[in-house]
Amino acid sequence: MMDTHLSVAIICDVPAGEDYKSYFPKFYSKVKAGTKDCLYYGFATCGNKVLCREGYKNGAALLAHFTDVRDDLEGMIKKIGKERVMILCSGPASELEKVKNHIDGYLPIKFAELDSGALILNAFPKESEDTHVTIIHKFSVPAVNLKMEKFKFLFPKFYAATKSGHGAAGALYYGFLVSDDSIYCRGGYKNADTAMLLGADVQEIFEEAIEVVGAVDYSINVVGPATELEKLVPILAPREAIFWELDTGAFWM
Repeated sequence: MMDTHLSVAIICDVPAGEDYKSYFPKFYSKVKAGTKDCLYYGFATCGNKVLCREGYKNGAALLAHFTDVRDDLEGMIKKIGKERVMILCSGPASELEKVKNHIDGYLPIKFAELDSGALILNAFPKESEDTHVTIIHKFSVPAVNLKMEKFKFLFPKFYAATKSGHGAAGALYYGFLVSDDSIYCRGGYKNADTAMLLGADVQEIFEEAIEVVGAVDYSINVVGPATELEKLVPILAPREAIFWELDTGAFWM
């Protein structure tokens, strides 16, 4: 099944001493009482940094959410400092356009276009605690020798290996995103074991991708419950992955 959902990652570098966790319950309550086309929502932390992981059915749902929380979000950004906040919004180009046309510059936001081959591999849970693991790989692709085009040429191979691999039964979503000279791989998994299985399924193609882009600026962000992160640390810590511990209040709508 094609993946067309929008995801949002809001990352805040919170000043030392700021009580950021007091914001969590207020946002959870507003989101639960707001648009019903929110898919998942939750906060995660890494030291003094906070990440809000969000998913929406479409652009209209995301705009409705921004309306629901705008005052609180603006207040939080103002208190923390706009320069300390980064927002990545990803989804199909047609849905991103709906959002772009209504963003008036009050949010420090970057958009990444979801590839049309992106996959939903299993139905999303509903009305339950969210404990899924997200892994985001980011590649900065040099604008030489058609490296971007060569990397994109590998997308179908990744998708085929994902659908037929050992991790497919426990994967939720998997797809590639493009923003300027960056390529992201957005993957959602029921647990760490599934993430490791899928990683093994695509390992050979991943090595092809690294060979295509060469020595690049590469990063990994991993979001999930502490118990799941512990399983991934031995594999991903050597790659200097950043681990975000998911708050227990995170939920599927």
